[in-house]
Amino acid sequence: MVRLSKGTAKLVLLIGVSLFLGFLVGNLSDFSVRRLNPFSRLGNRFGNQISFADVADRVNPSVVSVVSTKILDLSQLNEGFEFWSPLKPEEKGKRKSLGYGSGFVVEGSGLILTNEHVIDDARHVTVRLFNGQEYPAEVLGTDEQTDLAVIKINPKTRLEAVRLGDSDGVRVGDWVMAVGNPYNYDHTVTVGIVSAKDRKIDDIPFERYIQTDAAINFGNSGGPLFNTRGEVVAINTAISTKGRGIGFAIPINLAKEVVHQIEEHGRVVRGFLGLRPEPITEDHVRVLHLTSTRGILVTEVDPNTAAEKSGIRRYDVITEINGKAVPDKDDFFRKIAQTAPGTPIRLKGIRDQKPIEFEAIVRERPPLNQAILIPRELEPNSNQALDLAHGRMGIAVQEVTEQHRKAYRVEGGQNGVIVINVAQLSPAAEAGLVPGDLILEINKHPVRSLVEYQKLISHFKREDVVMLLISRPKNDTRIVTLRLADSPTR
Repeated sequence: MVRLSKGTAKLVLLIGVSLFLGFLVGNLSDFSVRRLNPFSRLGNRFGNQISFADVADRVNPSVVSVVSTKILDLSQLNEGFEFWSPLKPEEKGKRKSLGYGSGFVVEGSGLILTNEHVIDDARHVTVRLFNGQEYPAEVLGTDEQTDLAVIKINPKTRLEAVRLGDSDGVRVGDWVMAVGNPYNYDHTVTVGIVSAKDRKIDDIPFERYIQTDAAINFGNSGGPLFNTRGEVVAINTAISTKGRGIGFAIPINLAKEVVHQIEEHGRVVRGFLGLRPEPITEDHVRVLHLTSTRGILVTEVDPNTAAEKSGIRRYDVITEINGKAVPDKDDFFRKIAQTAPGTPIRLKGIRDQKPIEFEAIVRERPPLNQAILIPRELEPNSNQALDLAHGRMGIAVQEVTEQHRKAYRVEGGQNGVIVINVAQLSPAAEAGLVPGDLILEINKHPVRSLVEYQKLISHFKREDVVMLLISRPKNDTRIVTLRLADSPTR
């Protein structure tokens, strides 16, 4: 047996440890590089470059172009309107125009998902496949509130459907790829990242857009946004016209439920209580003596609805539905909308600083009335109008006359004082008051005349918070708060 000296043994041990550490570090370094490259299994690498080529090759056959033929009334168009693909004019000043959008196959039998605005008011809808074949499409159902539509074609052979991913698992900074038909350039591929989540464009409770900087243009609407695994995580829908690289896509998890309901019912069925919620602000907390801004404030309860039957009243605060917290207005809408009609629910809330509970049976949500009425301006009557500076709110008001009722569509049974002018940069203007608003209550006290209005506002001081219950055309009742100005507005 060979014996080593102590010095030799230490040297051998040192060499062995060094080799082991070198092997370990080398493997860990290679592992970390692979982890940092999300395309190692899907894309090709050439030098230090990464590629979505394999993903694009696999998913492109599932993406389609959607061409809608619409009849446009030339007399109703703005002077700067441009046709994408104009055809010959028709009689009486009308013209056919082709609009281009995108879509993708969700079932091999020919079921296709796109945006509602792509096929809205279309006389004919045509789908062009990756191989150039064209088929007429039938609109199975649309949902204006989420801007989604399901259309159907009857292809000669079974189509390749996309794989739907999980949009809840998408993270800010993830790579994504958009495929679509911008300006009729079929199957254009662009790449970017997820810039943000839960974005809103309009005051629609179902909006929770995924923001991306992948290039999206006119014609991309309805097309898919893929992750690095080739799964659809969103539907490209809108862009910001104020900047570049700001696109918005509808999360696929929301679309899954819409597709399911349209397949099952031909429409989207949502739950409905019959109350109008508003977000709770710090001003509401101050006036109503609440402890936080969590929940929703009830501004109106529609007659003959589940909310009225359950005993819910204006100024009630709803904080829970079936034991789950309601953090804000959008969450409240979504929780109710996702509840099947006929389902009993339990709500918890606050009334006059005391806890209260309600039981209600959810009904089906009726179609939304999208009509918007813009009232005509009226000249203030100096004999009846209050000074704009009175009460430091920055509004001129009058008692309601028949002229006001006709001009602003005020319901016959409604009484109060009507706003006839709003001073610029005033608290009222910042709160969103406009001429034609009918003030029904001030801090929960009824306003039935100009005298009552004057009496109520005479007690307020500078920096006080004033809560107004106002009514607008079509029974649009809402609660607004404003903080009085330091000095009169002139």
